[in-house]
Amino acid sequence: ILLLIFGSIIGLGTTTSRKLSNRDSTVRSLARLADAFILIQSFQGDPRRPVPSLWNARLGVKPAGDLWKRQGGMLWWQAWSLDGEAYLILPATLAQPQAQHSFGQRLGNLVVIGTDQLHREQLMQRIDTVKPQSEAFAEGGLFQSCLTSLSLRPSVYWSADALASVSGTLAPLLQQGREGCMQLRLQGRTLQWSGVIGQRPLRPNPVKAQLVRWNRSNVEAGPAEQSSLLRVDGSALQLIFGTLLSRQIIQVPLEQNYGISEVLRSRISASPFSLRLVPRPTGLYRAGLQLQIPVPNDQASWMKVLSAVSDRLKSRGFASPQPSADPNFQEQPLWFKADDPKKTIIGGWRWLGGKGQPLLSIGFGIKPEEKRFLRDLGASKAASLIVQADPSTLASMDLLSGRWPKPMTKASTMTFQVKPLDASGPTTSRGLWRLQGQLTLPQS
Repeated sequence: ILLLIFGSIIGLGTTTSRKLSNRDSTVRSLARLADAFILIQSFQGDPRRPVPSLWNARLGVKPAGDLWKRQGGMLWWQAWSLDGEAYLILPATLAQPQAQHSFGQRLGNLVVIGTDQLHREQLMQRIDTVKPQSEAFAEGGLFQSCLTSLSLRPSVYWSADALASVSGTLAPLLQQGREGCMQLRLQGRTLQWSGVIGQRPLRPNPVKAQLVRWNRSNVEAGPAEQSSLLRVDGSALQLIFGTLLSRQIIQVPLEQNYGISEVLRSRISASPFSLRLVPRPTGLYRAGLQLQIPVPNDQASWMKVLSAVSDRLKSRGFASPQPSADPNFQEQPLWFKADDPKKTIIGGWRWLGGKGQPLLSIGFGIKPEEKRFLRDLGASKAASLIVQADPSTLASMDLLSGRWPKPMTKASTMTFQVKPLDASGPTTSRGLWRLQGQLTLPQS
């Protein structure tokens, strides 16, 4: 009996040790691949589902079908290079014969499969170039957490190049998440994600963080607005406009033409805000952008800026309706093109609220909202940024540029929140954010 017990313990320890060794080897291989690719995503295999198109393209229809039935739910990966080429990555124990036939390259216990010999050679050149950096990630740090997640469950890791490729012209507004990783899970028709993002590379960061914190309920975004294509509420404008305001090509004209000095730019960057994109069934634009920001104790500075904006608009061929005799509506101009016989309003601003808490409401391509929609995030520590969107409608109106994945462009609703990873933690954790969100997939 003692021999049986000790034998079982030794066998269990050996099996566990072997699993940990394989996992470590996978993490090391993924570390090398993370330098060679701009985005890596892991998927859970399911023989009951159709064979992924990438498997058919890289292995051939018959070998891919046989292997897909035999893989039994193993994890596999897809990676993208800077030129947009997609690579299939499989466990070496599963893919070795097929991979050698399909221009595969073995790295540790993984096999990377490209389209042809040329792409395999280019892959190895990239890996050899960055090989000295592959092992240089902090043990137990954030980057290793990302790689471990990729080795265990459906997850995604991306770099700044991937963000630029996927988001297109929206990239300057997303710089807080230039690099990051997330875990993914599917709950019915709801695709959920949770992870960490940062403006700087995650690799050298020694911060240890729990990658996933699933919420019991939906993201705390408040009631959805049926009239808005997109709504963003934030604790500071710099969270989305910080990169633009830091560029000299933007700073110089702001200061020279509108008198927006460095001091005022800093105040603007730190100001809370609410922004929404509203569809327009008629008029010159498909949608209009409305923005509200509080300007306590700073209304005089803004009046000077708005006066300069008015002068510039008049010099560019825009006109404003005659001001109302009502003093409550003075200094709240709306604008239209001077040669437009219909005098269609395409923008303007209004002052809302009392004298103690003035609120500037601005409209671009649309009238400014006359009622307050600014969401107060000061009392809630739940998020620094909350986003609600209707991606499918944005895509159908050609308002969603970039190469976003189909689940996103087909989703009817999307909500996510961004909050500091640890605002009270060490300086090494500053600039890191926790990202949680979900989107609703179409019925099909």
